[in-house]
Amino acid sequence: MRKMFRLGASATIGTHILPGEPLIEISEKLDAVIKLTIEPCDKIVAGVKNKTYDLGLIESSIFDDDLVYKEWMEDELMVCSLKKLPENLDEEEISHCKLICRRTNSPTRIFINDFFKELGLSYETFYSLSEINNASAAIQGIKWSKPNSEHPTVAIVSKLAVEEELRKDLLHCSRIKNKPMKRKFYLIYDKSEGTPPYMEDIIAYLQEWQ
Repeated sequence: MRKMFRLGASATIGTHILPGEPLIEISEKLDAVIKLTIEPCDKIVAGVKNKTYDLGLIESSIFDDDLVYKEWMEDELMVCSLKKLPENLDEEEISHCKLICRRTNSPTRIFINDFFKELGLSYETFYSLSEINNASAAIQGIKWSKPNSEHPTVAIVSKLAVEEELRKDLLHCSRIKNKPMKRKFYLIYDKSEGTPPYMEDIIAYLQEWQ
């Protein structure tokens, strides 16, 4: 009977990046059944620590001294819209946008809020706000938004999560004040286990695959 490898991934990674080739390759390398669970980053960190997961993949820098963190991919968050907006949005243009944003106190919202502060902006700069739980819901919200040239609906999401939509011109992305909103994705595992050879193989594959 094939062994089970338990993988925990945050929403953007588990929904938009891992499915397909990466999971198949990991399964073949380990000769194992991959059980992928998608959860918020803080729950993945807790799950790796209490050995619910063999490996975690997170998109927010939530650090714990009991875990090993390996930088994986660089991601850019961008303003996503159905209607094509200027490539670089200024404060005046932002003030007309209706923003679909992440829930208050979520790691992604805190990260974006810190970015806004650097530019002298805030969530209150936008024309209106509505909250959702994850990036996939935000992307669907943009896809189904009604065209409104005066107050377009936007969301700040991972560029990696909308690659196909961008390629097909179904959605469009902009930066704010021409400043990239970059972040790191991390591979994490329990420090007390050392680094088993199979884990080294998986990490090496994922780092090469990107």
